[in-house]
Amino acid sequence: MILSKDCAQLYIADYGTSAVIRISGRATFASSVPFKKLMNTLIDRDCEKFTLDLSDCQLMDSTFLGVLVGLSRKFVNSVGSILLFNPSDQVKDMFDNLGILDLFGSVNSLCVESDLITPVPQDGVTNKSELAKNSLIAHKSLMDVNRENEIKFKEVALFLEENLKTSLKGGAAD
Repeated sequence: MILSKDCAQLYIADYGTSAVIRISGRATFASSVPFKKLMNTLIDRDCEKFTLDLSDCQLMDSTFLGVLVGLSRKFVNSVGSILLFNPSDQVKDMFDNLGILDLFGSVNSLCVESDLITPVPQDGVTNKSELAKNSLIAHKSLMDVNRENEIKFKEVALFLEENLKTSLKGGAAD
């Protein structure tokens, strides 16, 4: 089980057709599930422009980045739909090293009304099968968008596929 203390804290300022999402802490595989759920909920409500405030984001792992790539593919113009604000050099290097930086736009300033920023509640627990499935989809997105990522993540994807097959055979829903 993955507890919420392992997840980055997410905050949102929802403006209807646009939203600012602050990602605070370490954006890892554990954070990717609640982040994806939040984004999909907003997209279902016709939100079409997102600014990710990365001022307090210490790092993003490949699963989280793959989720971002997958979400960006839902938009005709992903560069204008998902914007990055103030990523650290380390986070920016991760985007660049995976060949995905050009999929996202950037903004140099951010004006958010502080009374509109609210923490995103997280259910606290995500099962291993859901995490593995989410991670597999994320890594496949990274491989699809940049062929060089196939070399980096082929073994990871195979491991996750085997892990999912094993958990399905065993009926484990942990």
